[in-house]
This record gives sequence, C-alpha cells and structure tokens, in this order.
Amino acid sequence: MSRLFPERVLVSLSSAEVALGTRRIACDPAYGPEPWQGALAALRSIQFTEWTRVTVALSSAFVRYALVPRSDALAGEAEEQAYVRHHFAKVHGERAKSWVFRWSEGLASAIDQRLLEGLKASFPPQGKARLASVQPALMLAINRWRGEFPATGAWLVLAEPERASAALHDGSGWRSVQSAKGAWLDVLERERHRVAGAVPELVLLAGAAAPRGDAVPADGWKYRELPA
Repeated sequence: MSRLFPERVLVSLSSAEVALGTRRIACDPAYGPEPWQGALAALRSIQFTEWTRVTVALSSAFVRYALVPRSDALAGEAEEQAYVRHHFAKVHGERAKSWVFRWSEGLASAIDQRLLEGLKASFPPQGKARLASVQPALMLAINRWRGEFPATGAWLVLAEPERASAALHDGSGWRSVQSAKGAWLDVLERERHRVAGAVPELVLLAGAAAPRGDAVPADGWKYRELPA
C-alpha cells in the first residue's frame, strides 16, 4: 500500500473486545479504573504493517449523549465547547469538566479527555498507522443511515452486547437520545414512554435482528434491519 494512498480501516472499541475487520481481540473491562483502559491496551497490541489511516469507533459504553439546543450566539469552538459542557454538567456534574464534546444538529456526544489522549498516543509518529478520526459508534450509524430516515421520522437503534442506544428523529430534528444497559427492545420501550407525545413507529435497527414469528411482541413497532 502506497504511503500516498494509505489503506483506510475501521477499528471498533468496546469494553469486551477490539474489532478490526474479522479480527477480534478480547480485552478485560476490569483492566483499570476506567472501562476503556482494557480496550486501549488491546488496541496497542495491534501491529500495522502497511500505511494505514484508522477511524476508531467507540462503543456507547464509553460515550455520553445529550440533546443540546442550537444557539446562534456562539462565536468559535471554545464558546461552543463551554456551552455544550454546561448542558452536560447539569446532568453529570463535575465529571463533565474532563470531557471533550462533539455537537451536530442538536445531538451532542462526550468522551473522557484521557480516552482521547490515550487513543492519540496509541498511534505514535514512528508507526505506520495514523489516527484519522474518533467517532462514537452511534454517530457513525446515524451518518451512514441518514438517507433511510423518512420525512415522517424514525428511531435509530444501535444494539451492542449488553447495551443499546436509541435516537429519535421526528422529521424536523432530533427529539431524544438514550444509551443504557439492557436488551435493545427494553431500552427502546423505556425511551418511547419517556418521550412526550406521538412518536414514529419505524425502527431502523442496527446490530441485531428484528423479532420474527412467535417472538414478535404486540408493540406496534415496524422494523427495518440495517446491514452491518
């Protein structure tokens, strides 16, 4: 692979494993005091032998989400970060001071600054791999499947082992987002009852199969499975 045209790969980090294509590297969630430290250790064990640009996708176990209303009064990235941090601090308190944020179309995400620094340090200048970007897996799914949302809105559910994330777009903007431990259908049902008013029936489902046959609950959902 030419250095001018490096390979582009996606590496997915979760508490239990690091995934690179079909390769799976198990990691220990109890490796350190933070749930992502085992994943970082596993990531650093990967030997890249070709010039590579890496996008890291983070499990929702490592990410916080929130809806943050738009403000036209912000001038520059520093004010934007402070504004989003203020909204997260109202929910998470002092911990939010050590987080870094991304914010798009009213949907914001936060990760620990130490995690971001650890990811950058996992790709040293003398190595053949370069860190191209760090993305929450939910945000990657939203960007990938944006064209699947109808004008009437839909839920996007990202199922992971032992947890799930559910984001609701009502056709005009993001209306809710939630990530929690548990089966994806349980997380979706809880979020449906938390959101006021009528909600779309369509569920865009990534990472899991929709119920079929006798397993289909009488819940009124209409599922559309998204390929991996």
